[in-house]
Formats: sequence, structure tokens, C-alpha cells
Amino acid sequence: MKILSFETISNKKDLLTAFLRSRMAIVDETNDPEEALDLVKFYDYDAILLRLSESRLGDLELVRKLRLARVRAPLIAIARTMSEAARLRVLQVGTDDLIVDALSHEEVFMKVQNLIRRSRGFQENALRLGQVEINMNAKKIYANGKPVTLTKKEYQIAEILALRKGVVLSKEAILDHLYGGLDEPNPKIIDVFICKIRKKLQALGVDDFIETNWGRGYMAIDHRQESQSQDAASRNLAPSSTRIVAYPPQAASKRWLNARVMQ
Repeated sequence: MKILSFETISNKKDLLTAFLRSRMAIVDETNDPEEALDLVKFYDYDAILLRLSESRLGDLELVRKLRLARVRAPLIAIARTMSEAARLRVLQVGTDDLIVDALSHEEVFMKVQNLIRRSRGFQENALRLGQVEINMNAKKIYANGKPVTLTKKEYQIAEILALRKGVVLSKEAILDHLYGGLDEPNPKIIDVFICKIRKKLQALGVDDFIETNWGRGYMAIDHRQESQSQDAASRNLAPSSTRIVAYPPQAASKRWLNARVMQ
């Protein structure tokens, strides 16, 4: 998961970001609304967190601007305390969810993860694509019901592709989700990771989870949906199209954005 966290006034005692990173999330932080708008233009975030307080509801103007920019990622407001009137105002501007007075960072993480999963079209607790099941809570993958032993990076790649099933991701896009633009290795390392994932899945009888789109990147395929599309085509219904996600050439030259993101 790749998350953008916005908070006008940074609280060094707040350990939520550190907790999210411990759960394999890449988190970019900013306290500048204009920088936040720049970042969402260049990077495909799974969720945007707005760290609010009742005294800083002016920050909600960012929600309006993000909606005008047609940002698809769920917008989630988080506050420690908030009156009912303030809560209603936060929801009225168009946030997808509001988390107030969470008992733990784990609670926030679970709510954010569940919203991300549903926003990507998965209604069940796990991501299921064909014979592959990804348990996002346990960070484990199963093929034909059997556990697959993956490294941290291999799991992250499988999750990234599964959440964007049917969408081609370039190697650069996958790298950004793994490293957040910091100390990124050569893009060819993605080919190595994909090869290892495929071999481990093939050993358990799954050889059609990741498809190569030559010259463009990789995508996860749900063959259950593919068969449904074929049935629809036989009834003269239009098949679904495939999107391609690749960062624009200028994104590579604008790595200065990452330098401005608080780590």
C-alpha cells in the first residue's frame, strides 16, 4: 500500500506513520496543501490520510481541491477528538470516512486497509484472484489453499498487482510502491522478483497469476472475471478494457518532490 499523509502541524509524538510503515505501507508525509496536490499528480496512492483537529478545519479545503483533481484514492480523515458538528462538516465536504478517537494504531490501520480493499473492488476480507488468495491482515498468500513462502518485497509486489487487477503497472510504478522513490535499485530487479514469485506459485499449480505486457510492465489477472467477460461477449455485451499505469517521463526528473516529503 502507498499512502499520502497530510497534517498541517507535525506531531513528533504521533507514531501512526511509523506503525503504518511497520505494516509494509509506503507513507509519504507533507504539511503543504500545494505539495499534496503535486504528489497526487505523480503517484498512484491507495489512500490519502488527512490528520485533522477541530481547530484546523480549514484544512478541509484540500478535500475539495482533491475532488476537483479527480483523485480516485479514498480520502480518510483522522482526529483524536471532534464534536458532532465538526464531524458532520468533515463528512459533508466529501471525505470517504472519518476515524475519531481510535483506540490503537492497529484499529486505524485495519479501517484504512479495509477501505482500500473495497475501493479496489474486493468486498471479501481477502484478495482472491483465480486460485490465489492474499490475506492482507496476515500478509500471507495462498495458492490452491496452500501457503506460499514469499519475501517481504515479493509479497508487496503481489499485493500491489492484485489491488490493481487488470491494470498494467510499469516497473517504475512498482519500484515506487516498494521504495517510495528513495534508494531505488535498477528497474530490472522487478523482473527478478516477478520470476521468483511465478516459480513459487507454479510449484503449487498456479501459472497464470501475473501476466507480462511486453514493453509496458506486469499485471495481475483474475481469470474468474475473464470467463465472465467471455460469457458476456457471447451475449453481445462489450468486454471490459485494460488500463495502463506508468509514470510520465517528467516524474523521473522530478524526484525533488520526494526530497520535500517528510520522512
